[in-house]
Amino acid sequence: MLEFFRRHRGAFLITVTVIIIISFSVWGGWKSGRDSIMAQPTDPAFEVYGRTYTVAEAQRLSRRLNVTYMLQLFDLLSALSRSGGQADAAINQVILQTELERLGVMPDDAEAQAAMEKLPAFMENGVFSQQRAYNAQQMLGSYGLSAQDMLDIMKLSIGHAKLKDLAGKNYVAGPLEVEKSYASEHQTLKVATISFSLEDQKKAAVVTDEEIQKYYDENKETYKTPEKRAVSYVFFENPKEDDKKPLEERQKAQREVVDRVNKFNEASIAPGASFDAIVKDLKEAELKAPLFERESPPDAIKDEADLIAAIFAHNNQTRPVSDPVKGAKGYYIFTVTQTEEPRQQELGEVKDKIKETLTAQKAQEGLTKAVNDARDALAAGLKEGKKIEDLAKELKLTLTPVTDLTIFAPPAEMPHAYEIARAARDTPAGGLTQSIDTDTGALLAHVQAKELRKREDSAALRENMAATRASMEQNRLFEAWFSKLREAAKPRTLLKEAEEQA
Repeated sequence: MLEFFRRHRGAFLITVTVIIIISFSVWGGWKSGRDSIMAQPTDPAFEVYGRTYTVAEAQRLSRRLNVTYMLQLFDLLSALSRSGGQADAAINQVILQTELERLGVMPDDAEAQAAMEKLPAFMENGVFSQQRAYNAQQMLGSYGLSAQDMLDIMKLSIGHAKLKDLAGKNYVAGPLEVEKSYASEHQTLKVATISFSLEDQKKAAVVTDEEIQKYYDENKETYKTPEKRAVSYVFFENPKEDDKKPLEERQKAQREVVDRVNKFNEASIAPGASFDAIVKDLKEAELKAPLFERESPPDAIKDEADLIAAIFAHNNQTRPVSDPVKGAKGYYIFTVTQTEEPRQQELGEVKDKIKETLTAQKAQEGLTKAVNDARDALAAGLKEGKKIEDLAKELKLTLTPVTDLTIFAPPAEMPHAYEIARAARDTPAGGLTQSIDTDTGALLAHVQAKELRKREDSAALRENMAATRASMEQNRLFEAWFSKLREAAKPRTLLKEAEEQA
């Protein structure tokens, strides 16, 4: 039907490999129950408009979603992904396609192909490349995707633009609205600041032994040593990625790993199953991790967050051997061999930690008071007609020199420039901003003047501002309308419900 997508084979291979991994992790992961190891292609994945979609269909929709990213159709990708994760985005594809067909605005193949030929992904020297397109088609076909999937995504992109235009076509940003937005973003703010140091407050904070004892007595239950666990585990490492190997050889290697995991898992659910015996019978390599805290796991597994969570959630009495746990580079099955329960810590063990906590609390309270007192005094003086420079000197505060800045382009060399500009924008000229948090404490800004200066590109900026406002309103209207469609479609993620019930 189509002869599409050729050239740059390696780049497409990397992208599609990511697509396969993501769709597997969403719809094809290990079940939490003991009766079934993996979600099967025919298992129900989700339901929408009363129709049930299988895991295989859901995986295909997920891969198509990632094709959307590869084609750089970011407006569509944002609309599909806004409700949540990739599962919701797959459901949103079905809803969007259904609504386009219901309204009779679904583009045909010819319109989609014409639009696709203009995508940067298929351009070479500014011209559509048939060779590059054909090559991409062949690569995607190896992974269960086709040129028709590309066309269908392109149809959704065109249709989404049409529906968004329909939803907000009557909205035009008014001149006053545009002018306010332009002034808000591009006016020059002349600002001077006064900084307040949290470290100075810490140095001034005094914490007594009585306060430490009282805090310990009130929070005693929180001061316990961390639980420690030791495990024995088997690591089923995924095959090393090698693009030079034939696809069938790579798939065979991955199936062999899955088969080993299945065999170990099936043996572990037999009555009286022993982890050590299974390791010996299946000739797997047993690895050990001595007692460790959750926050400081051994180097071999320190990057496996899901595994660490599973180890400290595991109950050996009800399940001596764990379910398979998917890691970054393979799968793990483990048994907890030793547990060291948390122990109550005495005051002497945590006195320094409590002192640090109370010092930090007092410093923050002192900082807040210092900023509020200074702002009140400065505001009162300004109201009396005094100059900010004289007031700062009188209150022994350090006033920085006046700086020009804008919301649109705050100076990169100025710390917290955007936060200062945003606060100054909302403060009248001659006034003081509210307290602005910084990484060293807080600051106040005095807005000395606001100027809307002439610019050669002001007409173009206003035009862009009007287009941006219109686009934002169109997106808002489309999202509100699409949310109603989702409610009417009554989507349910069945695979997730099945796992929660297992």
